[in-house]
Amino acid sequence: MEEKGTTPGGNELFSLPPGPATLCFDKNEFMKKTFSVDEFLHENRNAGSLEIIRDDLGLYLKVLRSAMIELINQDYADFVDLSANLIGLDEQIDGIQGPLEKLRAEIALVKAALEGSMHEIANCLEQKKALRGHKKSLQSLARCQASLEKLETMLRRDQQQQQDASAAAAINATLLERAALESIQLQFNIKFCKDFLDPAKQQLAQELWNELLSRLQEYFLRALDDPEPKELERCLRIYCTLDECRTAESVFRREIVAPFMNRVISESSLQNSPQGLTGIYNQILDFVSMRMKHLCQLTKRNGKVKGYSFVVNGFWAEVERRMETNMSSIFAPGNPDAFYQKYKCTLEFLERIELILDDADDVAQFKAHAQYRSFQVRWNLPVYFQIRFQEIGSTFEASCSSGPVIDRQQITSSTISASQFNVAQFSGALTAISRCWQDGIFLSQLFHRFLKLTLQILARLSVWCDGAIVAKIDDPSITGEQAQSLRIRFLVALYSDLGNIVLKIPSIVNLAADKSSSSSSLAVSRSELEAVLGECGTLFRTKQTHVQRSIVQELIASSLVPLKQASDIPRLYRKTNRELPSRCCPYVEQVLTPTDTFKRSYASMIVADAMREFLCGVYSHVTVQYYQVIDEVITSVQKTEESLRRLKNLRDRNTGGATGGQLPVAGSTAPTDDDKIRLQLQVDVMHFARYIKEEAQIPWQQVDKLPELIQLAEEAIKGRPGLGASQTSA
Repeated sequence: MEEKGTTPGGNELFSLPPGPATLCFDKNEFMKKTFSVDEFLHENRNAGSLEIIRDDLGLYLKVLRSAMIELINQDYADFVDLSANLIGLDEQIDGIQGPLEKLRAEIALVKAALEGSMHEIANCLEQKKALRGHKKSLQSLARCQASLEKLETMLRRDQQQQQDASAAAAINATLLERAALESIQLQFNIKFCKDFLDPAKQQLAQELWNELLSRLQEYFLRALDDPEPKELERCLRIYCTLDECRTAESVFRREIVAPFMNRVISESSLQNSPQGLTGIYNQILDFVSMRMKHLCQLTKRNGKVKGYSFVVNGFWAEVERRMETNMSSIFAPGNPDAFYQKYKCTLEFLERIELILDDADDVAQFKAHAQYRSFQVRWNLPVYFQIRFQEIGSTFEASCSSGPVIDRQQITSSTISASQFNVAQFSGALTAISRCWQDGIFLSQLFHRFLKLTLQILARLSVWCDGAIVAKIDDPSITGEQAQSLRIRFLVALYSDLGNIVLKIPSIVNLAADKSSSSSSLAVSRSELEAVLGECGTLFRTKQTHVQRSIVQELIASSLVPLKQASDIPRLYRKTNRELPSRCCPYVEQVLTPTDTFKRSYASMIVADAMREFLCGVYSHVTVQYYQVIDEVITSVQKTEESLRRLKNLRDRNTGGATGGQLPVAGSTAPTDDDKIRLQLQVDVMHFARYIKEEAQIPWQQVDKLPELIQLAEEAIKGRPGLGASQTSA
């Protein structure tokens, strides 16, 4: 059954016969190439028990056998004919086997004959090819011999004395042109006959080549002194014909540039130059205008002669080598101011060389030159930056390393102002940042390093602010209110400076953006600078919020101390026969004094909206505490009043009459001590609330628990028979 199901190609040859509809499995599963008995049983485990599956498989097996018998019966004649047609097939095969083997032997003989012929033909072709090569080599050898004789005649014959010097020069130039063409042909032919050319001829060819270059060098040096560029152009073309452009550049560097630069570039010349390094560079550039004018005109990108770069390979290579060996002191970064001046002067010198090149491709080739990169590396910019880092950072770090203490002398010696920095660390930070971008210090090649230093200064200032927020007075003899006043003064100065440093961020961005535009290779967009420095501004705003919270905490601490006196109000009125209260108790003024003093002292330092935010934070916390105190006092008064009432009722029952005491007699409107206490609390609360609304200009709804406090005080006197409306309007 498994073999039927896995018959390859069964679906293409025939289809399974249909089985009973009650089968518990799908018959098409037997035709799958991946049919597996285990998978079949696993998939049909829920169709029925193993006995049911066995019975259904047996039933379907009978269907398959019946279908197989029917298939054989349908093609029975073909089965019988197949067996009959196979009779005698072996004799027929044996009959044709002999002729076929004979034919194969004949074909093998023909193939062997053809292969032999092809091998002979290939050998003949190889011999013919070798003969052609030898013929070509002999022809090249003959041409080499003729060229050698011709070159030797042209280069080694005695020069005839002529009176006309210009005619002699013209003859020499013509002779060199002919010799150059003949030499090119000689070098070309030598490549094809080198194996046949004897060493003596090869040595002669090399000597003639050297002789030609020597004559050409003389002509080149003479043409350089010619005021007209015609001869120089002719000489350069000869060098280009010989593919010896680099040789011409080397000759110019060795014979013309090197002697001049050896005199100009030296430590003694640097010391004796009135203009210092600038004077040396001016002399070097004057050499270009004096000795290289025609060369630059002829060999520039759109000039008459192509393939040369005398400025880079002849002039600059020698200048750079001489500066590294004869004037290495200019690279020393020990004196940063002198180093800066020398480096800036050098950058201007390189820019002037780029102007001489006057082509983007030539400038790119100049900057890619190995000696240009070596020259840039010699200027030890990282060491220069480290020196500047120590200069700028050490002073600022010294001011931030004093520890978390408040300098009393600094805070009290000068008047704090909102328009300038009041804390030395902030003015020091801004000075340090300004120095980072100052002319005489900043180098465009170090843009990222100075930007990083700027961010480090701002970050260090932020860290210092964290310690300054919790700093103490540096004089241990100052304590109490004076210490608290000095601390608030310092925190206000810190708050103002944090706001000012945030306002300085855009100017720092502008400063960095201006410098970034001058350093094209290291340029940073303004949006990137605004994003980076904007994070510092956000950080300082967060610090400003922390300082504000600290100021609020200091004011809260000062305001909560007198608030405890509210609990003593019942003692002031019980059995003291005092008049009805008409003004607030002194503690209310004492509670409001810290914020009132703060508002009057620092109104010019803190804008009105921020001041209201300060006071709102203080009053919200104080009001919550005030509410708890008033609620406790009123609750205590109510309990005391209730106790006295119960005591009076008890006495009345025992004595049968009324006693004098503090409880009101029926129909009496005289205020009791408890009424006076309630009224005093209400007067105090209303004075507190009116000050917040009128003096601080803060709506009651913005102060936590203030409406509830007013309602609590009003309800405490509501319905009291001894208190009239006119008495409660204090």
